[in-house]
Amino acid sequence: MPTATLSREEFIAMGELAKARRKLLVNMFSGTRLKFGRADQLSTGKQLLSTGKKIKTSTEKLVKGGKTASKVVSLPGMKDAVADFMVQCADVDGIDDIIEALSGEVLANLVAEITPVLGVVTSSVKLVKAGKAVAEDGYNLYKSSDYKQGFRLGDPSAAAEAIQAIIKRDLARHSIQLGQQSVATGTKIAGLFADFGTATTAAIGAANALASLGLQLFSLGLDIKDLRAGNKRLATPNTLDLTVFNECPVLGCYLLTCSDTSSVANMFVADIGLPGWMDRVEAMKKKQMDPMLKIASKNIQSSRLQLEGLSSDKGTHVKKGFFAGIKSTALKRVGLA
Repeated sequence: MPTATLSREEFIAMGELAKARRKLLVNMFSGTRLKFGRADQLSTGKQLLSTGKKIKTSTEKLVKGGKTASKVVSLPGMKDAVADFMVQCADVDGIDDIIEALSGEVLANLVAEITPVLGVVTSSVKLVKAGKAVAEDGYNLYKSSDYKQGFRLGDPSAAAEAIQAIIKRDLARHSIQLGQQSVATGTKIAGLFADFGTATTAAIGAANALASLGLQLFSLGLDIKDLRAGNKRLATPNTLDLTVFNECPVLGCYLLTCSDTSSVANMFVADIGLPGWMDRVEAMKKKQMDPMLKIASKNIQSSRLQLEGLSSDKGTHVKKGFFAGIKSTALKRVGLA
């Protein structure tokens, strides 16, 4: 409906409705924060340690026995080089980001597992180059440069379609199989072990195992970045809207699934409360909103990140007639009801 046809009471009612929805949204997300789920944290740590053991086993086959490896635990610079390799692969600011995601104990065990053997068969310089190669393949594999792009506020139907596309891309990255890519990336970094013959079965196995570790870390790094971006938005819950999908898709999914139907609809259809708004909402609900909420719930279940701080008394699922009451109150204040 054109703005020129709006009556004074409609303007007032729309303003009160908007404030009520915003208050409910702030109430829902105030004090919440994203964190790594404990079960997923343990599972990820177990996978990385398992890959670390494969690196150790494969690399030890490159040298005669394990005695040489045991003598270089404190090889100057190698422990730092291993940590730098992990940071590069995860594409995060520092090792503390990985510690927060895994726990210090898991990271310490992983570093202790692979540092000695890597110190025997390669150099810190080569390890840095390998980290860059792994990160580059990670970007290409996960398409991390575009998997959150493509959404802008505007046309309701176009916005809903764009958000569905973002959620589907986010879901897809949870199910990526790293085995085949590890072989391809392993071929690229096999030069790490040039002194031991890159074509040998042991060298290929070691390179593939190291590539697998790096790609697992890259996947973890994507979640770390989402966690940082999501918690930054949660620090100011009054700013939450659909643009959060551009920064942290899983938080956007919580935004959709934790809010009541009217609030979700209002994120797309701005003129709720005006004549004819129900027709617009109903047209979107079955075709776009219901499927979108379904995959949003699935994405939350698949994610390593969980929203902490939600409680039963903070839900925005209000009683039927709540918004009608707000509108009626607003009209009474100006003597229009």
